[in-house]
Amino acid sequence: MRSTRASRLIVAILQGDPQPLSLRELHERVVRELPSTAYSTVYRVVDRLQRDGKVDRVDWRERGSRFEWAERPHHHHIVCDDCGRSVDVGDGDLGFNERRILQRTGFQVRHHVIELEGTCADCRQP
Repeated sequence: MRSTRASRLIVAILQGDPQPLSLRELHERVVRELPSTAYSTVYRVVDRLQRDGKVDRVDWRERGSRFEWAERPHHHHIVCDDCGRSVDVGDGDLGFNERRILQRTGFQVRHHVIELEGTCADCRQP
């Protein structure tokens, strides 16, 4: 991938933001600094980063696809039904253990997705 100002900015945003971002959100952040950047440019850069294994796509049922930097430790997300805020959750928080599953079932886990939804503390406030 060519190193352009837009591609460097997209990488920096994805590396620095703990929240998975939609393409629209990413494009909005890019055009704040590089106003002439087309949505299609963001799409192509993210697609290439994903194919290169640098970016992971997170598919949320009702919120669509979002993207995050892939070099973070494996984790899941809990998403607020009201405001859409997400928080990272690790396998240990869920009691998920691949070795235990292998021992109990004989299956070697290759990939897993756990989707958690709820209402965050701010949205529960009266």
